Amino acid sequence: MDMTKVSYLQCFVCVLVLVTMTTYTIAGNRINIDAQSTTMSTMGNNMTMEQQHEKHVFDNLIVSEHIPLRGQLDSGDYVLLMDLTPFATSVEGHSRVALKVPCNDDKSPKVAILTGIAPDLNSLDIGSAINSGTLNGKPLDLSAEGKSCLYHAELPNGITDIALTNISNKTLSFDEGGYYSVTITVHGAAIEHLDSNQTGTQ
Repeated sequence: MDMTKVSYLQCFVCVLVLVTMTTYTIAGNRINIDAQSTTMSTMGNNMTMEQQHEKHVFDNLIVSEHIPLRGQLDSGDYVLLMDLTPFATSVEGHSRVALKVPCNDDKSPKVAILTGIAPDLNSLDIGSAINSGTLNGKPLDLSAEGKSCLYHAELPNGITDIALTNISNKTLSFDEGGYYSVTITVHGAAIEHLDSNQTGTQ
């Protein structure tokens, strides 16, 4: 056998093997690149879905807060009870305030609740003191005139701020005469999703 032919044949086979291996390597890398692109695209879609889901979850607010009243409050001074920003009350009849506060002998409150979008606030009509309740089927007096009275009121829609102010002509001490507190329950929505007439803004 001609050794020259054998050498040429061996060289040809080696070159063919190298070309084949290079082709598979390039193709494999291409497949990996495509797979990574697909994975990244899928991850991107998942991230978008997560962001949309988070946005959807945080579009709405439901909160119930019990706020003990402590210390002293000068006449005309106020305490900010809650700031809902970037949310505002939005569900008709589902946002309320209940308060047990100092009252006069005629059961009128010595404090007022202010609501609105700061700095524009309005006094809230908290109605008359609630007197009669029951405990285990027996009568229970829920208000003690001249000392502390219980009030319930519905919060208006479209507000972000709730405050309590001293409307008496003297300093109030919440550490004397009983346990005083305010409980606020709010259903709200993100302000950016409410119309201007729902938030009271123009």
